[in-house]
Amino acid sequence: MQTAQERPTMSVADAAKLIGVSAPTMYAITERKDFTALIRVGRKKLILKNRFITWLENQADQSS
Repeated sequence: MQTAQERPTMSVADAAKLIGVSAPTMYAITERKDFTALIRVGRKKLILKNRFITWLENQADQSS
């Protein structure tokens, strides 16, 4: 069985904790058109870690 660090996805709550925002804020981020890290499994929302990191880097670049 894979550990949480080995999994290619994380929950919205885990992503929120990672970047220091509330879960509702992270759910709002997942609705953005430029947020391509989201996948849905049924009603569950999961975040692809590698795309999430890329998205964060792009956001940082745009802020500079």
